[in-house]
Amino acid sequence: TLMHVGVALLRVGAAEEALETFEKAAYIYENSGQGVHPDLALTLMHVGQAYELEAENVQRVGPKKEWLRQIEEYSNQAYDFYEKALEMFQERVEGNEPDLDVANVVHAMGNVHNIRGEYMEALRKYKYALEHKMKILGEDDPSVGWTKNNIGNAFKGLYKVDEALKWYNEALSTVSKIFGPDHPEVAHVHWNIALCYQTKGEVDASKRKLGWHNSWPFKFFSAATKKRIVHEGKDFEAMVKHLNHAFDVFVKRLGEDHVSTQRATQAIMAVRELVRD
Repeated sequence: TLMHVGVALLRVGAAEEALETFEKAAYIYENSGQGVHPDLALTLMHVGQAYELEAENVQRVGPKKEWLRQIEEYSNQAYDFYEKALEMFQERVEGNEPDLDVANVVHAMGNVHNIRGEYMEALRKYKYALEHKMKILGEDDPSVGWTKNNIGNAFKGLYKVDEALKWYNEALSTVSKIFGPDHPEVAHVHWNIALCYQTKGEVDASKRKLGWHNSWPFKFFSAATKKRIVHEGKDFEAMVKHLNHAFDVFVKRLGEDHVSTQRATQAIMAVRELVRD
């Protein structure tokens, strides 16, 4: 069906093709002449996910104002569809009973807040979704693990890196038990942990810089040397370990042309330059 095709396209990162497919499905359901189709709300949520992926895939090159405009446009579209889906899901829920579709779309709304840099609101959405998912699915479910991962993303955005790492490691434990170490979902958590260690290095370095800039040797270090000081020691080693794991899985399971593989490749090259310098 169109829905299955669209979901498959989302999984390989083909946002534009997925969007076109889901919009066709939504049009069919809205014009079926049989009242509200039971799959319409889910399809609208998938349209939102395609727009969300478009926002994530915007190339951060050229004038910053332009790519920020594109991200805002796609994320606003995503949120509009999520709100429509949420309203339809909530109409069928009795009282305050937890509902998995409601939890999933609230989680997705948290993703949009995260993209916008609205990390506190993202956390509120994620924690609502996590509470309801755990009531329905228990702790050992990949959906629960992925919400924990995204809570880590929000804490990383707030530069609360130790809290972020706690949530990432919980997520990694959950998805690894289910999928094993060489699954793309697991690799994405390793990727996020690598990014978190990079942020941790930057945060720690910014604290040390106050002392360094008043120390005469630091003034004469090259830019490359300063970067290496920022990312050295155990945190740097942890970053590289998780980055390499993510890269290896992305290449094997998703292929060289997938957006996740391309991003990891750029990061690997940057690390090699850093070490070489």
